Amino acid sequence: MTDVEEPLHGGLIGGRIVRVGDTVRRPGGAWTPTHHALLKHLQTKGFPASRPLGVDDRGREILSYLPGQCSNWPWPPALLADEGARRVGAMLADYHRAVADFIPSTPAIWRHGPEDLAPGQIILHGDFAPHNLLWTDGQLTGVIDFELARPGLPQEDAAYAAIRVAQLRPDDMAAKAGFTAPPRRRQRLEAFAEGYGCSLDWLVAGVRQAQISELGRTERLGAQGIEPYASALAKGLAAVIRTELAWIDQNLAAIAAG
Repeated sequence: MTDVEEPLHGGLIGGRIVRVGDTVRRPGGAWTPTHHALLKHLQTKGFPASRPLGVDDRGREILSYLPGQCSNWPWPPALLADEGARRVGAMLADYHRAVADFIPSTPAIWRHGPEDLAPGQIILHGDFAPHNLLWTDGQLTGVIDFELARPGLPQEDAAYAAIRVAQLRPDDMAAKAGFTAPPRRRQRLEAFAEGYGCSLDWLVAGVRQAQISELGRTERLGAQGIEPYASALAKGLAAVIRTELAWIDQNLAAIAAG
């Protein structure tokens, strides 16, 4: 009897990721050994990510299924609260500590291609955003989707996450997450910084460059046909990122000044 495949919703490309029993299957490729080495390392550190379980007969990665409510729109109440931003910052700090001594084999191949660590870099999650965070009974309990992991500076991962958790974007876009009034952006940034263990100035200093880098990757790698960037580009995500960047340029200084 063939195991039933249950599509897991979310992301830009529907139908790519399915649940089979207590496992998740997702597309594999040249990057799979590096990704699985990362996940194995995180298991040794006790970080709440999926366990890699090999590759199935269709070439798909097999990962352990993590229970919890994914923070798709609308967000769970725990994340809408300012305290939720602090918990996300703390979880990202836990990840960065767990991955600090991970040295991938050379050549390390990621979703975008080969790239080795440079001095000062760690392996970023690459998409530490609400849609990849799991909540259970109001607690942040797991992190999924390391597909965009890559070498980089910790500040980029932190600023990327803060943009999304603090909703540094127009109010109408924030409303989709479940905010019934403009988000308390300054307070959410402060809470995230407290959870992560950094200064607000350090966090804010990375925001604009993180957004510019995200736009550059989406346009450059999407134009090369590399997924999931190609689908992101086709679905108009570059225009969304540009809108957010314009909002950041107009509003971030005032938010940071308090």
